[in-house]
Amino acid sequence: MHIKGIGINIDSPTIDGDLDLLEKVLGNIQDNGFDYAEIPVHGIDAIFKGRLNWLQTRVITDILKEFKLKYTVHGPDLLNLMDPSNYKLQKEIFKSGIEFTNAIGGEIFVYHSGKIPLQGGIKGEMLGQNGLPKIPSPKKIEKSKKVEVKTLQELADFAKDLGVAIAIENISPELEEETLWELSKGFNGRMFPPSALIPQTPKPIFLQEVRKYKYGTKIEELVDQVKEIDRDNVGVTLDFGHAYLASKYYHFKFLDSIKLALPYIKHVHIHDCFGKPKVSYEKQDINLIQFGIGDLHMPIGWGEIPYDKIFHILKNYNGVLCLELKPRYKRFYRYSLERVKELVESTSNNHKLKKISPFSKHDN
Repeated sequence: MHIKGIGINIDSPTIDGDLDLLEKVLGNIQDNGFDYAEIPVHGIDAIFKGRLNWLQTRVITDILKEFKLKYTVHGPDLLNLMDPSNYKLQKEIFKSGIEFTNAIGGEIFVYHSGKIPLQGGIKGEMLGQNGLPKIPSPKKIEKSKKVEVKTLQELADFAKDLGVAIAIENISPELEEETLWELSKGFNGRMFPPSALIPQTPKPIFLQEVRKYKYGTKIEELVDQVKEIDRDNVGVTLDFGHAYLASKYYHFKFLDSIKLALPYIKHVHIHDCFGKPKVSYEKQDINLIQFGIGDLHMPIGWGEIPYDKIFHILKNYNGVLCLELKPRYKRFYRYSLERVKELVESTSNNHKLKKISPFSKHDN
């Protein structure tokens, strides 16, 4: 494996616009031996109502130049080109994110795959006839996806002129699906608008229908969207934790999905979990970790994702390997970096990976 380098994310809620803290975190990343840092453009207040704040960006750029790191950029978590009520503003934010990536010399701009907002449905504001929850119709879903395709084609051309690649990230299951399932049970299993589903619909079939409002939970549909966009600087950010959670929730073959995405992968996010999606309103990890629930973003080897098999599939990948860990694991940055290096080494010279578990006694 001949990679560009190994990076790690900077947590946006932790920074929360504090550039002094950004400087401190970057120093820690460099001291731990990473090559790259992934900058959250929304975590450092670079964009104001769609427009790039160039004064703020110059200050940020000066800070970044203090370090020998290279950079990728993560777009805002709420960036969504399938949001019809804020489409113009969403597009402006996206364009500003590309400009920011270019301004700091970044190579990749990460965008979470689009989805049709369902918040109104969960609050009861989008209930249809007879109080049944309104799931977007196939026609509406396809129309929204086509809008995203057209917009990303335009943005890709803009990004190419600036030397930036757009990498669309797969996403994990969310509480919305489980909430809609509970609502549907209250209406004898029927869905609205009408579909071929019969009353007492089995949950797996129900979830397959509901999932369609956000195509990025299934790698196959994400790949199809990238094919439709058909731009050489648009590809996939494959988040292995999200894919593992989705594979357990929607029942698809995890490793096969990675093989399917392989020709389109431009960036990867590496972290661990136990494959148990969060299906309750509990938000705090301190109440979920002991149960192994949620998108935990733990160091490799702490969960159940088979990274030894993943890296065998990725042996010809030549991009950046980006760890994406929660700040609670910052004391394990160097540990995590070494685990990734071992995985990279295992892909060449028939090196056998030494398995290390945090749940057994050993010398780290």
